[in-house]
Amino acid sequence: MPLSRRRVLALGAGTGVAAVSAGLLASCTGRELRSGGTLTVGVSRLPDVLNPVYATAEPVRWIADPVVEALYTYRDDTTIGPVLAGADPQIAPDGLSWTIRLRPDVRFHGGDPFTAEHVVACLRRVGDPATAGDWAPWLAGRFGAIEAPDARTVRIELPRPFGALRALLACLPIPHQATLGDPRALVGTGPFRLAGADGAVVALRRDPDHRGKAVPLEGIDFRASTDAVADLKERRLAVYPRPTPDQVRRLRRSDDTYVQTASGPTDLVVLPNLRRPPFDNVAVRRALAFGMDRTRVSQEVYRGDAVIGQGPLGPGNEGWDPEYTPYGRGVSPTASPKPSPSATAGPTVEPERVTAMFGEAPVPPGVRFTLLAVVGEAAELPDVARVLAEGWNRVGFTVTVERVDPATWVARRRVGDFDVALVDLRGSAYAVGRTGFAVLSAAVSTSPESTGYVNPELDRLVERAWGTADTSRRATLTRVAGEIVARDAVVLPPVYPKVAVGRSGRVESVDVRQMGLGRVELATLHRRG
Repeated sequence: MPLSRRRVLALGAGTGVAAVSAGLLASCTGRELRSGGTLTVGVSRLPDVLNPVYATAEPVRWIADPVVEALYTYRDDTTIGPVLAGADPQIAPDGLSWTIRLRPDVRFHGGDPFTAEHVVACLRRVGDPATAGDWAPWLAGRFGAIEAPDARTVRIELPRPFGALRALLACLPIPHQATLGDPRALVGTGPFRLAGADGAVVALRRDPDHRGKAVPLEGIDFRASTDAVADLKERRLAVYPRPTPDQVRRLRRSDDTYVQTASGPTDLVVLPNLRRPPFDNVAVRRALAFGMDRTRVSQEVYRGDAVIGQGPLGPGNEGWDPEYTPYGRGVSPTASPKPSPSATAGPTVEPERVTAMFGEAPVPPGVRFTLLAVVGEAAELPDVARVLAEGWNRVGFTVTVERVDPATWVARRRVGDFDVALVDLRGSAYAVGRTGFAVLSAAVSTSPESTGYVNPELDRLVERAWGTADTSRRATLTRVAGEIVARDAVVLPPVYPKVAVGRSGRVESVDVRQMGLGRVELATLHRRG
């Protein structure tokens, strides 16, 4: 699968694709928007960490986003604009010095002024490998000197160009510097402040002194829910971000409960261990890719709420090319007689290509391996693993499935103790926005996420993409890098699951454009009466 000249020379950025479920807006006709009251939001479990400089997991960010703001933010048109910053950063011609001016009218909850010292302290923490936490793959070791020449100016010196920094600064919240050592602290400059966290509920309340336009809600409460569908139906919850595929089906069948979906950043990948035979052989990895029953995953697990996987980049990433189908098109032999169009519009199992790949490999068909299903927030991963294993077993592999938690996966990945892993990257995707670096990191030889792939051309492409501040140029470089990774079968998404949010009819629709960026905007919602 050589790279085409058209793709090498392609220009322009990939775009996210968002879609509102049919009939959603009409379903709320006749109910007026109301200000006031408290919005109750359900999560599968309340996180142990609340401070967003420690963790990028979605539940942490859902809670922290209304409280702790970032220097910049993604607008609905996917461009980036200032929030705590007063303007776009000033970047030196060589790209090695950034100057950021801050807004003058910002205060933390409690009254302390927001100054450059808070930004400097936060950046130093996430830039230090010893304290970077979940931000380490993207920011640790990326900064040189970080200084505050005055209270409203931050100056960042870089050892090498890092133009993608602005995209990460749109994802990195800046808390009060006094809270940086406390994972349970939550003090920011946003429209809501932390009112309490007692293990049963995390309560946010509107900050009357916030500088911006008043938000419609008085408060937001986050509670753990063991049955989100029943809680939404009985109005114990108003919003449940990221319901499971089974919950999505149940919500769509229920009266006065709704589901919104959007194509967001790629977050589900199969990672072969290139340090362990036979997956150090590209032909075996391509056989694995051709034998992946993507259509059945889409139909049976996600019921069409997923885009068929093609390369590592998905619809929410810069550089996504919807015309790029490296593993063919067709209908799975296990598909239903009349599958949905979204399920069949993409690559599926191609047994003859699997056989051809085995013919190129110095190993016989019947490769045995264990698929490690890393089960965290994505409760459907065991079902995805089962479908993939059944498909691979039909075309010449012999596969068993082992479930592990994310902490075990991190430890085993560090020492290379796995054959093939099925991993949910949604927390990482939430941290890097549309850039696509979460999904490409496993293919970069110098990355702590590396699975053993060594390709100097790919490393240079990704570093150039990181380095440029030109989003169109970055999308071009990322697209070409994605094709190399797909060609060598290093990162294999079976599907790109759509972001889903469940809600009661008693609350207005969530902004699907922000969902397409991997975000759930809660602070600006109105209740419906």
